[in-house]
Amino acid sequence: MASKIKRILKHPRVLTLIFFIVLSLLVLPTYQPDGVEVAYVSDNSVFAGIDEGEYIYELNGNSIKTLGQYTSAVSELVPNSQVTIQTKGGTYRGLLMNTTDLGITVRETSRVNLDFGLDLKGGARVTLEPITVDGTPITQDVLSSTASVLTARLNVYGLKNMVVRTISDASGRSFIDVEMAGEGSEKVVGIVKSVGKFELKIINETVFSGESIVPPIGEPQKNVQSGSWEIPFTINTKAAGQLRDIYVAASSESPSSCTSDIDCSEGYGCASSTIAGGICLPNIRMLLDDRETFSAPASFSLYQTWKFGEVTKDLVVQTGGQELAEEVQIVLEAGRLPGEIKELRIVSQDYIDPKLGKDFLRGAIISALGALLAVGLVVFIRYRSLKITLPIILIVFSEVLIILGIASLIKWSIDLPAIAGIIAAVGTGVDQQIIITDWALRGGKEKLWNLRRNIKKAFTIIMVAASTTIAAMMALAYPAFSGLYALRGFAIVTIIGVLIGILVARPAYAKAIEIILE
Repeated sequence: MASKIKRILKHPRVLTLIFFIVLSLLVLPTYQPDGVEVAYVSDNSVFAGIDEGEYIYELNGNSIKTLGQYTSAVSELVPNSQVTIQTKGGTYRGLLMNTTDLGITVRETSRVNLDFGLDLKGGARVTLEPITVDGTPITQDVLSSTASVLTARLNVYGLKNMVVRTISDASGRSFIDVEMAGEGSEKVVGIVKSVGKFELKIINETVFSGESIVPPIGEPQKNVQSGSWEIPFTINTKAAGQLRDIYVAASSESPSSCTSDIDCSEGYGCASSTIAGGICLPNIRMLLDDRETFSAPASFSLYQTWKFGEVTKDLVVQTGGQELAEEVQIVLEAGRLPGEIKELRIVSQDYIDPKLGKDFLRGAIISALGALLAVGLVVFIRYRSLKITLPIILIVFSEVLIILGIASLIKWSIDLPAIAGIIAAVGTGVDQQIIITDWALRGGKEKLWNLRRNIKKAFTIIMVAASTTIAAMMALAYPAFSGLYALRGFAIVTIIGVLIGILVARPAYAKAIEIILE
């Protein structure tokens, strides 16, 4: 038997299977450092500079390797204290004012390089149908533009772990699907429901809204002379006149001098002037859905232009860095949907608590293991032989491992339909191995030539069955044809599993069973 095992392991078909197993074992681990992963940072947190996806491995000198250690360290915090957080990206310090809430939500560091879907990780999903002004079907260009506006709006709110995609059903209706997994996802529903209301205010007085902006918004560009980043945009004549009048009225007749914003009153900022030095001028505030995203005074030259009664429709926002410039551009664009869109109608919305998602994942893993054990028991009862049962079970586990490895490589989301697809692929694989085994046993007592001929006959049956399965799944894999996007994961994973079976696993098993039964 030992010599047969050596022959099996040295055969090219089996070596190919082993190669894919090793490759899967290499790509599945995350190789991430110890610590907890930042899942969400609230807007008003003193640690708003920490990005989602960073790893916290130290809090106030306490080593953080698990979620329990993080919870314990947070419980020791007291109000009005200095907090130091060490992440892979650097050290962050903040002062807690009358609270012990850091404004940070964390999760256990994932040990596997797999992206789990909403039903396993928790999160929110909103499906929107864009309704046009004239009631005609939406064009693909307008649909893509609307999706881009939604993406920009969500980016402004710091929601990064999200997916915005356009989908269509079999009848031709078009939708926008917005998903966000994990903690903080409950904000998605409220944001996509919002109208994306842009307002420009001087101190607390509204000057104009997004309707006054004349598209398109210019791209951020770096001013070579000053080193600042600039975003040009245009407003209509009425808004330009209102901006001039309200700004001049809010400005003092004799602006006080300053060296920084600290020297100015609330609502005012320090505008640099080569003639008069720094002077305090009213801040121009940009708000998206009542959330301030940018605030700065007008330049001294623009203020002088307005003071002498001139109207300026072409404006330029100046920022200190590219990142802020891009955010301002997003705010200006996110304030208005394409003119062809009347409203975004919510077709469906779902929210799964992350804690429930963990329970679903645990239940799915238990169900999958139970199914594999049940398959092994049935196969053993059928053949009453470990030398046949064990290879079948090993092939089953190797197929599952390779499917997960490929899912990791292509960044395919593992959700409940995908797990159902894995189970379906495994079930199909076991059926095919039983066909190979039965045909092989027919020639087991005859010559080797008959054994190989019977295995070839089995492969003919298997290829026909596999082709039928793949053809059936192709319709589900293409949602524009079937309209069943929720089942796409099931179809894709089933196809991957069947292809792995007929191209890698089944040839290896056939050679192994051929050598075993010689």
